Amino acid sequence: ANIRIVLWLLCVVFFSFGAIFGSFACCQAERMFLKSEGKELGRRSQCLSCGHKLEWFELIPILSWIFLRGACRKCKNKIGKMELFSEIVMGVTFSLILWFVLKQAGFFGLIGGAKTVEGMSAGGAAGMFGVRDELALKLLCNPVVILRLIILLSSAVLFWILFVHDFKWQSLPSWILYVLIFLGIAYFVLNEMTSLGFIQEVGASGVTKTVGKLAFSQQITFLKRDLVGLFGGLLILPGLYFVLYRFSKEKLVGGGDYLLTISMVLFIGRFELALTLLCVANLLALFLNVRKILRKKETKIAFGPYLILGFWIVLFLSQEILRYLYIASV
Repeated sequence: ANIRIVLWLLCVVFFSFGAIFGSFACCQAERMFLKSEGKELGRRSQCLSCGHKLEWFELIPILSWIFLRGACRKCKNKIGKMELFSEIVMGVTFSLILWFVLKQAGFFGLIGGAKTVEGMSAGGAAGMFGVRDELALKLLCNPVVILRLIILLSSAVLFWILFVHDFKWQSLPSWILYVLIFLGIAYFVLNEMTSLGFIQEVGASGVTKTVGKLAFSQQITFLKRDLVGLFGGLLILPGLYFVLYRFSKEKLVGGGDYLLTISMVLFIGRFELALTLLCVANLLALFLNVRKILRKKETKIAFGPYLILGFWIVLFLSQEILRYLYIASV
């Protein structure tokens, strides 16, 4: 029961930090755009209409927007719904990243064993005396888990800056794209080092994975399989977008989209997931722009936001997609 309380508290903390960084991402996207236009915001946050410097109680994520009814306290001009949307979505995203990383590490197997006929958990007496809780807490402090969290949380903030920037001004700052590619490489290498047994990680059974657990021939086989899956994903998604970008001269696909998808494929690491992301992003774009399509209204649609939303959906459900959609080993 204690570890469940800790988990719920962590979810609340992660949601709160996510909401804060959602507000931060909106502000940074605004600053980048204004800087590209030769303008600059001050160090303190301010109303873009009247220049009013925001007080601390006007900067509380979600609550301030609700209490101020989405308007500046001084000039009463509307702030916009993107700020509220960003804070809520980023709060949820941070919480889901926590859930995803813990699920990937086998955390939930430690706190929720299957019930036996006697009504006890699969942990038996060990569960009664808190051994499983001790292992769960040990897993929370595992360096691999912490590093995965840091990489994914940092990437979430950068992805959301791109989301806001592309949604509002239909452009993707290139330096963020390159940072995301670097983080994607780090995440892929970390997962490979862990799965091949070169980095210690506590599993759901409490057993520590050690160097040399897999035979060298097995390591080479698994590494080849994973690299083939990665390169297949790079051909399916970034490869397609690069071809569309070059042949359409940015009429169909922007120059930053194929760089954005490179980082995404590095995170998801499988060609099946890359193919799924392509489908999900296109379905989201179609569904959310159906009115414009039916009206035959010619307008340029930024595709980056749909790729980013699709990416998080595919990443969080990656095990289920591979297991049930492609019947592939996870």
